Amino acid sequence: MLKVADVAGVVETATARGAVVVDAPRDWEYGERQATIDDPFGHQWVLSQTIVDVEPEQWGGRTVTPRGGSR
Repeated sequence: MLKVADVAGVVETATARGAVVVDAPRDWEYGERQATIDDPFGHQWVLSQTIVDVEPEQWGGRTVTPRGGSR
């Protein structure tokens, strides 16, 4: 997984250079825009862009306290 500022832009650039789109950009209820591509060298990448900061409870998740305190 690779965090990027602009999923659509990275997909456009990557496909122009030989990558293949596996899953087109899609907005998810947890605030991320993601796409999956296969690069010309056989590696698969999930590209992720934060579009909105969403509390887990807003999309059916739950907030938990990290184990072992702060890290």
